[in-house]
Amino acid sequence: MLSILLHGDAAFAGQGVVYETMQMQDLVDFTVGGTIHIVINNQIGFTTTPREARTGLYSTDIGKAVDAPIIHVNADEPELVDLALEFAVEYRQKFKKDVVIDVIGYRRYGHNELDQPSFTQPLMYKIIEKTPPVYIKYRDRLLQEGLITEKQVEEFEAKYNAHLEQAYMKSRTAKFDREKWIAKAFENIAKPTAQHGNIHDTGVNTETLRELGRKITTLPADLKPHPMIKKIYEARLKSIEEGKNIDWATGEALAWATLLEDGYGVRLSGQDVERGTFSHRHAVVNDQEKDRKYLAVASILSEEDKYRLTVCNSHLSEFGVLNFEYGYSIANPNYLVKWEAQFGDFANGAQIAIDNFIASAESKWGVSSGLVLLLPHGYDGQGPEHSSCRIERLLQLSDDDPYDADSIEVYRTNLDMQLQETNIQVCNPSTSANYFHVLRRQLRRTYRKPLFIPSPKRLLKFRGVSIFHAYHR
Repeated sequence: MLSILLHGDAAFAGQGVVYETMQMQDLVDFTVGGTIHIVINNQIGFTTTPREARTGLYSTDIGKAVDAPIIHVNADEPELVDLALEFAVEYRQKFKKDVVIDVIGYRRYGHNELDQPSFTQPLMYKIIEKTPPVYIKYRDRLLQEGLITEKQVEEFEAKYNAHLEQAYMKSRTAKFDREKWIAKAFENIAKPTAQHGNIHDTGVNTETLRELGRKITTLPADLKPHPMIKKIYEARLKSIEEGKNIDWATGEALAWATLLEDGYGVRLSGQDVERGTFSHRHAVVNDQEKDRKYLAVASILSEEDKYRLTVCNSHLSEFGVLNFEYGYSIANPNYLVKWEAQFGDFANGAQIAIDNFIASAESKWGVSSGLVLLLPHGYDGQGPEHSSCRIERLLQLSDDDPYDADSIEVYRTNLDMQLQETNIQVCNPSTSANYFHVLRRQLRRTYRKPLFIPSPKRLLKFRGVSIFHAYHR
């Protein structure tokens, strides 16, 4: 599958998410095998000229940061544009790297058909008015070279105009059919109803927890961990054996292990998540004598199943990485996909993703996601900007309307439906046990076994996003 991103020249040069995304090119847990960036270069943003919009000569200069090949091509030459695309695809497929195509053209009518671009670019648009459209140029060339006839042109134009007219008339009466837009990965996951929407028991047999707990807290004999990390893992094992004093990281690891045992997948990414910003997780243990990492929870998986667990540090990005994980969650509904902000307030840098996609995509486009946002905070002498994940903003994004009389009446008879039908849940666990159960519940809202375990039966799972407010240290 090809990864292709379409950009405008002003956005490519000015939007930070472009650079954040390009930096994923060679990051092993984020790469998509190279992306083809197509820049539709209109030489103008809305009213802003290139010299006002960027420092470099070309809007695509940012591609130099990751040594991506950059192809500049004239939009008035369709055959050259086609050749550039062919080259880009071949390069990407062979080298698995990003490649950039700069299609240099113009906007004939400004920002849109209602715009008057001469207000701000009078000289440019005097030239554009005298320039034949690319279609006319290319048509005349083909006619001159004898490759087509006037009759063929007339037939093509009539057919194309009829197609456009038909599409326009259809758009006047078309209704949005949610089922037609459900992603393939979600086709076997039905929306919860009062009849089939019950949350399954998230508890796990004590002996099973102990058995898994021993495996995920026992470090290999040939691993040389830091002495303090060794003590942490010994304390975790003791807490599991005794069934008390289980901390946040142990509860989280047990939730992962039990979900993996059930056949699900788990993915966690974000800045410094392997250790955890508050030195609380230590999911990945570093050997003190050699360049070696050990992911303890993966010990319960066979070699061929280890792909089902990923815990990875991301680059210093919120917007780009959270969007990546959002996309991952759309494609993998039977994964517990989690993004953790370094501090809760770092979600500020990803607020656009939260507003435009995570909180609203299902109501706008019928796109479901089970993404989990972890927003830790703690008073560690970091000042007011590191003490809150701004929980009020997340609550304001919830679509549970207290003034919707019909909904309130339904909730009176079935409170579970209020939980199921909201677009997000904001959870503030007070204990490690709360955290364990809420993580398992995110995937255990199923009526049948997960897709990883072969079963012809349909699945039922909650379509929504959970946001965990805090770790309390």
